[in-house]
Amino acid sequence: MIRQKSNGFFIPDEKISVDMDIVISSLKVPYLRVSYYGTEQLSIPDGQTLSFFLDNEEIKLSSKRESNRLRKGNEAVEVLSYLVTRGQMKKISNGSKVKCSLHSYTFPVPNAMKDNWNTFIDEYWQ
Repeated sequence: MIRQKSNGFFIPDEKISVDMDIVISSLKVPYLRVSYYGTEQLSIPDGQTLSFFLDNEEIKLSSKRESNRLRKGNEAVEVLSYLVTRGQMKKISNGSKVKCSLHSYTFPVPNAMKDNWNTFIDEYWQ
């Protein structure tokens, strides 16, 4: 398995962190592993719950099961995996002003995250 690590961001005012790592399994199945950390639980169900908005296009990704959830005190963690193609990730990583919607939470995708995806795709995902 090849996994990109530490590709995320933190929003101090909202006390929210989102990590999105590309993973290519030992069976060569690529997916995007999304980890959400915050004070509010999103309760993300299965289905098309991750969307990227770039230029005039929306790319929707699906998860086959609901998020793995953990709540401790005022901290919530949810982790999901979404099947993704190389073409979809290249479009997303090359897009300008990309926004992402994770169930009910929408945020801009930082340029550093897109740059990390591009580097990973070019080096490991042929």
